[in-house]
Amino acid sequence: VTFGCGKWENSPGSLCWFSHCWLTPFGDYTITMYFQQSWRDKRLAYNDLPLNLTLDNRVADQLWLPDTYFLNDKKSFLHGVTVKNRMIRLHPDGTVLYGLRITTTAACMMDLRRYPLDQQNCTLEIESYGYTVDDIVFFWQGNDSAVTGMEVLELPQFTIIEQRLVSREVVFTTGSYLRLSLSFRIKRNIGYFILACPLPTGVTTVLTMTTINTHLRETLPKIPYVKAIDVYLMGCFVFVFLALLEYAFVNYIFFGRGPRQQKKQSERISKANNERHRYEEKRVREQVCPLLSLCQENWGSPLGELGGAFVLLLDTKDSK
Repeated sequence: VTFGCGKWENSPGSLCWFSHCWLTPFGDYTITMYFQQSWRDKRLAYNDLPLNLTLDNRVADQLWLPDTYFLNDKKSFLHGVTVKNRMIRLHPDGTVLYGLRITTTAACMMDLRRYPLDQQNCTLEIESYGYTVDDIVFFWQGNDSAVTGMEVLELPQFTIIEQRLVSREVVFTTGSYLRLSLSFRIKRNIGYFILACPLPTGVTTVLTMTTINTHLRETLPKIPYVKAIDVYLMGCFVFVFLALLEYAFVNYIFFGRGPRQQKKQSERISKANNERHRYEEKRVREQVCPLLSLCQENWGSPLGELGGAFVLLLDTKDSK
């Protein structure tokens, strides 16, 4: 059976027409899409009536259906409001167009070393579970136009910058299988993280940085390598710690050690001045007392009467 995945003639829609897409921080993403497959079953041909027939979705249980599955699927479901969202369209030559509206959560291996300045490559891989290439041949019908809707998707934290469709053959012990892959490259929007992780300011404290770091660790998968956001937060910690050291140093200089040193210096100057005055007074007394004693012996003058004269004499001598 030649099994086509992609746009089909006279059929609105395509293999994967994406209506919603969102990514989680734990390495997976969720997509809501219209998934359409087509194949030819000659047993269903009706050449007498040149019309395409749209059948009730319950008819799918009576037809042969391919065992298509998503390799990196983690959780998927078929929408069922108000009925199961399945479409079956039958063409006169026996071609069947089978459409589903499904939501799938698929794994995406992320490299977060440059987080939040990173770009990730996610894939959605499609393959037959049991039929080998001898039974079913998968191909993208319409080549690069087989997938539409990616250009109109809006993601809160990412921007889709590139998409590629890949088809390759893989070999297992049970045989060879054709695998279709939708690969899309996304770029993380930095605006959210600029607001969530601001630059360290005077108001920023170690407690605030610890809270931000804990929140980021809870919202990201546990990985063994250092991320760019870890380096940034560590730098913030260093700046905050240095700011605290600067504050303590300035307070110690201006309000601690500095005033004490000034007080001690003033005391030393005052003490030195006092000692100088005492030394000068002692020197004056040593010079004046011998003269007073000599005068008293020669003239018999009282010590009190000669004091003024000797002081005058000393002042005159000093002025000369």
